[in-house]
Amino acid sequence: MKEIGIYIHIPYCKRKCSYCNFHFSTNISTKDQLIEALIKEIRNRASEAKDLRLSTLYFGGGTPALAIDRLEEIIDIVNQFFIITEGIGVELHPQNVTLENLTLLKKVGITKISIGIQSFQDKFLKVLGRDKVDYIKMFSALKEVSFETVSMDFIFALPFQNLEDIKADIEMAFSNGANHIAIYPFIDFSFTDNTIPLMKKRDKHKLLDGITAYCQRNGYKRDSIWTFSNDKHAKYSSMTRDN
Repeated sequence: MKEIGIYIHIPYCKRKCSYCNFHFSTNISTKDQLIEALIKEIRNRASEAKDLRLSTLYFGGGTPALAIDRLEEIIDIVNQFFIITEGIGVELHPQNVTLENLTLLKKVGITKISIGIQSFQDKFLKVLGRDKVDYIKMFSALKEVSFETVSMDFIFALPFQNLEDIKADIEMAFSNGANHIAIYPFIDFSFTDNTIPLMKKRDKHKLLDGITAYCQRNGYKRDSIWTFSNDKHAKYSSMTRDN
């Protein structure tokens, strides 16, 4: 192995989503202590990978924007030991996609953003326990600050969701700044507080086949089983699902 990617987990969220299975904390007061420990760990471990190239640096979570004031510091430390060849990515909650945040992310070297939309439709956000978002404001911010890749994540196989619902989300994304999308199936993890009923496997597979056919018919390139892009330059190696 000559090349590696580094994933940095920022384990903070404002509140818990019932379906989420990722490790996080709502105790943001520990943030600076964690960041200091992280920087120390990078310094201590970097020498072990001195002969490896670093393809990507990726911040996931949790909600990395809750530590946006410390991202530049982390990136600077990584840059002391590695040459990042394919850019830096960060996951964002839609509420964090503001002109102020995007401007700061661009300034510190972020080249790829992944926005955890899940759905643009209120009926499905309600199912997931997600708050409504001012998408007009979000789309406006995306027009003002450009990134190499703007990816938007969605969840399919939600109760009463059909192909037309998903097609509407896909077109909303590609028409408003995204050049990459990820569409993941809803999964019921037994150790979460989720009570959302599951779609039958047969119906889920049929829905994925419909999504794939629709995307390919409209010229969107399939990059993996769950991801599609409309730009040959759009690359996103997403290591976590939700934000």
